[in-house]
Amino acid sequence: MAEYPELEVRIISHAASHFYLVELMIGAADDIRAERSELLTRRGKPMLFRSLEDVYSELRRAGLHRAWLVSQVVNDEVIGRPPQYHQPLDSRMSLRF
Repeated sequence: MAEYPELEVRIISHAASHFYLVELMIGAADDIRAERSELLTRRGKPMLFRSLEDVYSELRRAGLHRAWLVSQVVNDEVIGRPPQYHQPLDSRMSLRF
């Protein structure tokens, strides 16, 4: 965790699904490494969680206590609008656990 001081954890929720994904946005404190994102995986496959409590347990185990809940709305995909991840008031909610 100390290697990534600019880590942002996003819990991705799809409006039509009852599953959650965890996306790690990894930024660097220096300009040498660029920001990148990775899904939380196990054995090379994205981990799916059935509840937020399951997500919280996994993140607590990793030493994390804060994340953003990001809701993807089906309507955005239908009309071809990109997901609104970067507008915090539109699509993100801060969570502490």
